[in-house]
Amino acid sequence: MYTKELAQAGVVIYRIKGASGMKPHLCVRFRDEDGIIRDFAVDTSRTPGKVQPDAYLITHAHSDHFGKSTMNSEKAWCSYETAKALEIRYEKEFCGNRFVTGSTVSIEGTRVRTIPVYHTPGSCAFMWENDVGTKILVTGDVKCAADLPKCDVLITEASYGDPDDPSCHFSEDIRLFEEIVSENAGRTKIAFGAYDFGKAQKAVSLLREIGYDGPIFMSEKTAELTKCFVENCGDLETVSLTDRRKNDGEDLLIVPPPSLSYLPSSYRRFVLTCRRDYPYPNIRMSDHLDADGLSSMVDDCDPELTVVYHPNKGSRPDRFAAHLRQKGHEAMSLSQIRNIFNVHDAGKWLKAAEELSI
Repeated sequence: MYTKELAQAGVVIYRIKGASGMKPHLCVRFRDEDGIIRDFAVDTSRTPGKVQPDAYLITHAHSDHFGKSTMNSEKAWCSYETAKALEIRYEKEFCGNRFVTGSTVSIEGTRVRTIPVYHTPGSCAFMWENDVGTKILVTGDVKCAADLPKCDVLITEASYGDPDDPSCHFSEDIRLFEEIVSENAGRTKIAFGAYDFGKAQKAVSLLREIGYDGPIFMSEKTAELTKCFVENCGDLETVSLTDRRKNDGEDLLIVPPPSLSYLPSSYRRFVLTCRRDYPYPNIRMSDHLDADGLSSMVDDCDPELTVVYHPNKGSRPDRFAAHLRQKGHEAMSLSQIRNIFNVHDAGKWLKAAEELSI
């Protein structure tokens, strides 16, 4: 059903299967304005061998979007900020193509518009048209959808897309963060659990905005990312996180959530998240839309078909797609994609243009 509808729109969605199972995430096949078949891979790991897509689109630099795998490909495309974050995180050169978020770029002759989604520094959506005028929009993870345009085919995320899961409904509590800092800074040692890229920089920005001017301690990698992406980051000091029990001399720490367990009992520990599965008090802070926000985003983009491709594992893509169908939207999830090619069967992949006619 869905494959036929996509084909009528001149679009084919397919996946690649490797020796260890299905590779993330998906590929989009379409004809460009000259009638040439193109393949854009979306947040995927790199495909080995001579058979390559025309482009690897990297929406942002989080590891579950697989920029590390594709950053050594000349066919990779991402924003300047995403490329820089990948280079810092993985200590190797980004060999692909960089652009300013918000600009329009030409990828193998296809005009692709890039649109900010405010998830991490440099995170963006990609939008382009095929030969029959179908507007294809790929978002990656989204914090704010205000800039996203209407489209015909929407390929998007469901990180918090389960409408029946209470943890997928949230609002941020920045005031609580401010209160905790105000009540404890200079009196009690505090540690905030935050991922090294995105959330940690947001925490530093908030700390400086509310007037905390003391040193902030974090890992060397997190500090480098923060100095790169936070203009007024102030005094950042680096610490080793391998065994924090040996030293508790820092007043305010920002560490990855798993590292909180290494801290001595002298620290008050909090996690900056809307998740509910950490054994520490959480301060509601998220870089994602919740279930209601994602649903409203689809309403506003008004696609003929929505494909939910992220997370790569778990039931949320299925549940969000089902929710959209209940609302009257045509929608499918990653698990419903039936066009699958074996990564080692280059001959079959080369003939895929005939098998998946568009």
